[in-house]
Amino acid sequence: MVRAWSEPGLELRSQLVVLTAPYSTPASLRSVEDAPRLPLGCLAFASGDLTIAALAELTTLCAHAPWVVPCLALPAGQQSLEPPLMLVTELRDRLVLVLPSRVHQKDALAHVVTCARRRALPTPNALARWVARRLRCREVEGPLRNQFAEALGGPPAGGGISLASYSRLFSQYGEYTARDWRALARLCVHAQAGTVGDGHSCARLPFRTALAYTRRYLGIPYRVLTERVGWEWVLEGALRSARYV
Repeated sequence: MVRAWSEPGLELRSQLVVLTAPYSTPASLRSVEDAPRLPLGCLAFASGDLTIAALAELTTLCAHAPWVVPCLALPAGQQSLEPPLMLVTELRDRLVLVLPSRVHQKDALAHVVTCARRRALPTPNALARWVARRLRCREVEGPLRNQFAEALGGPPAGGGISLASYSRLFSQYGEYTARDWRALARLCVHAQAGTVGDGHSCARLPFRTALAYTRRYLGIPYRVLTERVGWEWVLEGALRSARYV
């Protein structure tokens, strides 16, 4: 389980903390073996003098709990992650970079959450790679990428393969059809876009569609979708609901 901090005035430095909705109280992990118990919609924030060490901690945590949103503090004066680190990290499609802020210490957590909410929308590549790794099945990544790309406004997924053929392929791994995977891609983008107040309105689903998808694939009230941060937990919740994991 996670252990909530109670020491007054504790600063976020050289450590890894987790935040769960409503994202107001930081907690620490007793051990990485406890990571699978972290709830959906959880954020992990790593900071420290050595960026590469903090990134390594995040990578290990996300390997045990892929639904966690990884957030990394950047040192003062640094605006982005060094190119070599961004190229090699497994989290490059998901990583939230938290730039130094002049906010008061008590608002530091809110700053981390704000950065996570403003993260770029997930791409078809990121979504397909996440599912393939979660299912430990690289063969499904390409077909999923094609479905996600079409669902998010890209080229048709056909390539001479019918929707029914894609669905038969996906049936080898679980119950979701090609249409289901497309719907989940849209729901993931909607979940991330819905937490940002600017620039992503076109990515949001109509309310009734979002409500139906949330109930069908996640089995939770729609308000929970709006309260949580990130898109990884949406895929994890959908996989759990259909007993893929």
